[in-house]
Amino acid sequence: MEDTVEKAVAEHFVGRVEDLPLNEIHPVVVEGRSIGVIRTVGRVYAIGNRCPHQGAPMCAGRVGGTMAPSEPDEYVYAHDGLIVQCPWHAYEFHIDSGRSVAAATRGRVATYRVTVRDGDVFCTLTAPGSGGTP
Repeated sequence: MEDTVEKAVAEHFVGRVEDLPLNEIHPVVVEGRSIGVIRTVGRVYAIGNRCPHQGAPMCAGRVGGTMAPSEPDEYVYAHDGLIVQCPWHAYEFHIDSGRSVAAATRGRVATYRVTVRDGDVFCTLTAPGSGGTP
């Protein structure tokens, strides 16, 4: 029988909810890793600071929305506050999954689990992302 060793998952304090600007990327370094913490209206997310396309610093990007598929001559803006745009080539990624909008580029931006307790925001680097509710 194979022995299994369970690795302890550490939470790292990255700030207070009220100190995180709404829909902006707040860069922090955790265990030597550069990440961006993003507070939206309903959640807090954490992403890696590297675009999968050519390595651009995602913390220098902007948070906003994107144009959704629509009928000809119809323009639908969607996902406001849930999309991060690469500062170099404007590729867009969902902040909850790190996936490219419309699969425009291969790979995804790293995402990390966020937990909010009593206004304190914690990030777990070893777990897949899911936003924390303030």
